[in-house]
Amino acid sequence: MKNSKCRINRPYVILSAAMSLNGYISSLDGDSELSNNQDWQRVHNLRMNSDAIMVGSETIKKDDSKLTVKEEYVKKSVLRHPIRIVVSSRGDIPVNSRIITFRPEIKTIIGTTSLCLKQKQQELENLGCVVILCGDGPLVDLEMLLKVLKKDFKINVLMLEGGGTLNVQMLKLQFIDEIQLAIAPVICGSGTNLFNDKYLFRNFKDSPLFCFKEVNSLGDMIFTRIVLQYSPRIYSNV
Repeated sequence: MKNSKCRINRPYVILSAAMSLNGYISSLDGDSELSNNQDWQRVHNLRMNSDAIMVGSETIKKDDSKLTVKEEYVKKSVLRHPIRIVVSSRGDIPVNSRIITFRPEIKTIIGTTSLCLKQKQQELENLGCVVILCGDGPLVDLEMLLKVLKKDFKINVLMLEGGGTLNVQMLKLQFIDEIQLAIAPVICGSGTNLFNDKYLFRNFKDSPLFCFKEVNSLGDMIFTRIVLQYSPRIYSNV
């Protein structure tokens, strides 16, 4: 079976998420509080063991996450926090975002395009961010970005924390190697899907193969670790 695209020139990518029973990572009102204490321990241990965390700009605008490791969850002193990476085709990251203002000594990278105004690029750089231009738009050239992250910043393990649009872009480009997914015992009517429905595959036969390698309970949640194989599913007669 064909695995994800050759990793020689890019990091190993682990998508980490918590979602509702019906596939939402946040509600229409922006409620994304799905993880229990055990899942937060998983998330922060994964952050600690990753070289970088990547999110989309809409996730930063909605959640304003610091994208750091909390010692209370890993039960040890954190000597190194992962590099923080935001994908934004126009670089429209609020300057008061906590990925910029909180612990500014932690490197923050903005992956953007030539659609990002020079003034905005300079503003972000003056705040300590590293700005990487990846293509002319309308979307960030993710292949180019991943190559730069691997070559210039020595990022070998990249944790992907969404949101739904960035997740599906990475999936369709065959750049996700593994998914660590926690499923909460709740549902909501609408919101943000784990993978943005608008850009997903039309038919099941077009989907990559999601190979379940581990399934466990995590308090009142279900945890599963999935390895991606980008080839058609092989059906067997029962």
